[in-house]
Amino acid sequence: MKRRKNRFYTVLAGILILTIVGFASMSSDYETVSTEIQIEKHEAFDSIRNRLIPYALYSPKSDENSVDSIRLVIFSHGYGSNYSRNYLNYSYLTKRLARAGFWTLSIQHELLGDPLIPKEGIMQVVRMPFWIRGEENILFVLNDFKKKYPDLKISSIDLIGHSNGGDMSVLTAKDHPELIRKVITLDHLRMPIPSISRPQFSSLRSIDKTADSTVIPSKEICSEYGIKIIQLKRITHNEMNDEGSRKQKKQINQYIQKILEDRF
Repeated sequence: MKRRKNRFYTVLAGILILTIVGFASMSSDYETVSTEIQIEKHEAFDSIRNRLIPYALYSPKSDENSVDSIRLVIFSHGYGSNYSRNYLNYSYLTKRLARAGFWTLSIQHELLGDPLIPKEGIMQVVRMPFWIRGEENILFVLNDFKKKYPDLKISSIDLIGHSNGGDMSVLTAKDHPELIRKVITLDHLRMPIPSISRPQFSSLRSIDKTADSTVIPSKEICSEYGIKIIQLKRITHNEMNDEGSRKQKKQINQYIQKILEDRF
């Protein structure tokens, strides 16, 4: 009898553990989406600038003929001293966006042999050529994507960028507001967010970096134009790529999805 009772309690304990694990996984709706995705790597050659531009496409796995329109995100990585795989180093974000239904283009902005980004001088002056190059990359890759998928209707285009990639994303949206719906920067530091309501600007801020004084608008301007400035918890500037912890990635992903889906 005692042996049966012990067995009963052992089984009961196992059931309770499985139940707790199940509820724990369900509590993170952002991490448990099971949509299959596909990843394609492309290299587009810009003959005008004589420049090869690698990029990756992350998309929900589906029959292309059954897709009428898509929501497109263009992601730009942070500066990596010409590291050639930097555009693949944010997979926690790009894969998650694809699972949430967004077709996502992640662009490699730096190539081996490119001049290194200046670290001295007036940053908004000496780094502007690098941001302009990034803007040209974004527009070129967008056009290349449209040529590769001529039957897809793009219902919206959103830009996301980390650090230097955020600077070039802000510049692109400022110059082409008619193209872009939303801009989300991950701790960009140099390019001022313009006082406009279209596109809608949001910025997730780290705990260890301070943007230049002209970058983040005042609370009054943010309120007037719907600009969202979000202070992250326990996330540094350099922990916003795949090197961050699971908890840090989850925090970033949750904010991004809420912004993109107008649930913030």
